[in-house]
Amino acid sequence: MTNTLLFLTRPLVISLLWVSLVISIWYSLSPPFVIDISFIPWHSEQIVISLFIALITLSLLSPLQTRNMQKELAQQSAQSQQVIKALKQTHQKENYRIQALMQNEQFAYWEWNVKTNDVQYSAQWKKMLGLEHDLQLTSLHDMQNRIHPKDQKAVQQKFLKVLSGKEPLFECTHRIQHADGHYIWVHDKGQVYLGSDGKIERIFSIRVDVSEQKWIEDELEVDSIIIEHALEGIAVAGEDFKIKRCNNALCQSLNQTRQALEGSSLLELINGLQSKADDAIITSLESKGAWRGELSLFDENNEIRMASRISIKKIFHDTTQTTHYSFIHSDITDLKKTQAALDNLANVDSVTGLANRHKLYNILETALNSKSEVTLMFLDLDNFKNVNDTLGHDIGDLLLKQVGKEIGKLIPNNSLLARVGGDEFVFYYEPHLSNLSSTEIAQRITDRLKQPFVIKNHQVHIGSSIGIAHYPQQSFDRQSLIKASDMAMYQAKRAGKGQFREFSEELTPNE
Repeated sequence: MTNTLLFLTRPLVISLLWVSLVISIWYSLSPPFVIDISFIPWHSEQIVISLFIALITLSLLSPLQTRNMQKELAQQSAQSQQVIKALKQTHQKENYRIQALMQNEQFAYWEWNVKTNDVQYSAQWKKMLGLEHDLQLTSLHDMQNRIHPKDQKAVQQKFLKVLSGKEPLFECTHRIQHADGHYIWVHDKGQVYLGSDGKIERIFSIRVDVSEQKWIEDELEVDSIIIEHALEGIAVAGEDFKIKRCNNALCQSLNQTRQALEGSSLLELINGLQSKADDAIITSLESKGAWRGELSLFDENNEIRMASRISIKKIFHDTTQTTHYSFIHSDITDLKKTQAALDNLANVDSVTGLANRHKLYNILETALNSKSEVTLMFLDLDNFKNVNDTLGHDIGDLLLKQVGKEIGKLIPNNSLLARVGGDEFVFYYEPHLSNLSSTEIAQRITDRLKQPFVIKNHQVHIGSSIGIAHYPQQSFDRQSLIKASDMAMYQAKRAGKGQFREFSEELTPNE
């Protein structure tokens, strides 16, 4: 920088020195009377000598400064050439990338000269539409005529907004007709170029074939509609188990708003569908990637409040490397209640509410298969026929119901009491689970049933005959056990009623 400054100021300095030298010589030869330089301490000869010395010094330094300046200019020129070379290389690379991009069949471009109304279409633009590359297309109408009728108005409005200056860019997604007649989806994004007069001169636009993307979007939209209108409740949770989306069916079945469900935890949702939390669901979900089963929610009376069939699946996306959980819920409360009602009809006595013969046989069979010791008591009411004949069947049914309640108070908690016939009751229990012997239990029942029952202001007197049999001591299966207790009951009845008997091998049906 210093050399450059000296190079630029040196001619001016030399010129000033020569002028000063000439003036000094002229004054020394014929000093003008009008100029008074007496105040200058030097004589004219000294000034002339000083000026000569200065000129000689500058003359000697000038070649050296010139060489330094040339060297510096040469260095700056070399640096500039390197910068220009680097810029050319960068430009060539960028141009190569652009050309390579333009060769992609998914990309094309077109250019519209607004003033002349001429349009240029790239070879890829024609290839995208299945047109011959040498086909002459120079008008904007060549493009407009191929736009889908339902999209033409939208495209025209985009052009008008750009031409009126309301929008700086031309951007539009629409359908355009292929040479074979079908339509493809394209996305145009154009840049506006202004002329020297400030008005729009050209629009240059890149075109991308987005048919596959639109197809995926349409499929996703259809899937979304199907999910929203599905009868099953559906939810999607993220890796943190937070629910991101749910459909209307899930909101209705759970009687919750969409806002309340979305953002809540999938774990809370699962636990809210069952009376007791089950960690096995999450364990199975993490280990096997899925879980399917039924969940039940009971009320304070141990009756089903809500029953659900659940299917949960862990989904891993390779593209995004993320995990989601799909949750499908079916409300089967009505089905379970119907099944319970059918089970009740099949296994419960309609008069007393006790187990019936069918349920007794099934549970007794299970107990015998476990090889546990079992005691069975067969009880028949004495004088029950007289109650029905004199007071009617309604009173008889109420009596049977009351008898069942009273017997239930006297037998062990682990017993099963069933009504198996008109006035016949059977119950069994496992002796090792009770502190009372079979004879003690039978005596309690006998004593209680000898006492009168009051049914609708009627005092009713009955009694009972009880037969007792044990497994495996006196029987080998369910049928033989029931038969043995029945034989013992008949022996008690023949002995005078109001009694109980234990089965023994000496008993025969004819005794």
